[in-house]
Amino acid sequence: MKLKVILWVILIGIASGYAGLRIAQSDGLPARQAGVETVPASLPPLTFESNRRISDYEAAHYWTHTFSSGGHSMAVWGDTLYAVWYDVRNGNADVFFARSVDGGRTFGPNKRVNDDTTTSVQYKPGIGVDAQGTIYVAWRDGRKGNADIFFARSTDGGKTFSKNLQLNDDRGAAYQGNPTLAVNSKGWAVVAWTDARNGKDDIYMTVSKDQGRTFSTNRRVNDDPEATDHSHPSVAVDAQGVIYAAWEDFRNDNFDIYFTKSFDGGATFSANRRVNDDPPSAGGSAPQISPSLALGPSGEIVVAWSDFRNSAVTMPPHPSATGEEQHWEAARTGNADIYFARSTDGGATFSANLRLNDDPGTAAQAFPSATANAQGVVAVAWEDFRNGDADIYLAKSPDGGKTFGPNRRVNDDAGKADQYHPSVTLDPNGRAYLIWTDERNNRFASRGLGGDDEGDDVYFARSN
Repeated sequence: MKLKVILWVILIGIASGYAGLRIAQSDGLPARQAGVETVPASLPPLTFESNRRISDYEAAHYWTHTFSSGGHSMAVWGDTLYAVWYDVRNGNADVFFARSVDGGRTFGPNKRVNDDTTTSVQYKPGIGVDAQGTIYVAWRDGRKGNADIFFARSTDGGKTFSKNLQLNDDRGAAYQGNPTLAVNSKGWAVVAWTDARNGKDDIYMTVSKDQGRTFSTNRRVNDDPEATDHSHPSVAVDAQGVIYAAWEDFRNDNFDIYFTKSFDGGATFSANRRVNDDPPSAGGSAPQISPSLALGPSGEIVVAWSDFRNSAVTMPPHPSATGEEQHWEAARTGNADIYFARSTDGGATFSANLRLNDDPGTAAQAFPSATANAQGVVAVAWEDFRNGDADIYLAKSPDGGKTFGPNRRVNDDAGKADQYHPSVTLDPNGRAYLIWTDERNNRFASRGLGGDDEGDDVYFARSN
């Protein structure tokens, strides 16, 4: 489909990514210091219901995308589910929304969230919902000729959305992208993103304490003075208003996962702390990218990310305004694994890192999405190439991330099509809900022939 190719060219020019990837694949998987532990026998086997398509345009007719890691694409409120993505059904990339009021059995019509009348690109939406049912959506937006962060909210269950609001408060042409959004029960909304206003990529944040009506002055989150790169943040906020953030950070001459928190609504931040525990090697440690952060019921902090410590891959720093395609391809190359850490002391220390994918080979795993519920259940979903094409896999923990059950494949198609960029959320009963981008209806991709001539769809599944 020509429209898909044209838009992809546009996105490459204004997105973020990695350039100059160098790969030297290791011969095999090193012995694990911390592998996937066996879960208690009380956890029932993890199963999934039949997958459902929730994008309502003609199947495989347009290019679409969900997002993982920092950009959560799904939220749950009681029996109601909310999902966001972008697609090009209108000739340019717009943010779309869908709602299910029956726990995911059915979804209503798709609704456009962005209110501009231009042909600009809206990209990488994330969603959250508070205890009162107010819905919050943030995304990257090109309506002003450069990449900004925009926001909208809905107080009627997604029937209508507010006038779109620009969140970044610089008025220059600097790039802002990779937004991440989190909300708490009190109606605080926290949005962070990659920001190039200082001539390099930093992490910036803004906070609303009035259910998205107004937002604070933007604040820089990373504390290093060097002109290096920081990108792809993930945030969370607890009921007391403590804010937590993780991101990928190049201050040590390779990408690591860093963490900070704020006790004063995002005005100041604690000293940044490295989460990954692999020892530095010549030229820095192996790259760790694409973090996803979530909070447990008793203040536990959980972080999952894509990790190259078992594969000799290096990634140089990158300018944010070029090459999201390179970022995606880099993350899917080599023996990337999904690693996980938790903190039970507010982020002062993190546990020994745990590898979540349980395949014995050297296939790539990428783009994790982590979530936790108030009962201490943790779930992590990711893209997984162990079967030769990209599938969606999930691992679940009943004890706050101490132990995990075996990996389970989520998508139920039998072809060679790719499924990618999952987003997962949990309800209070521990049921997992996921959406992802799916090429099964693409006649070329489903036969392993590439999918550029047709589009893809948004699919959904829920677990037992």
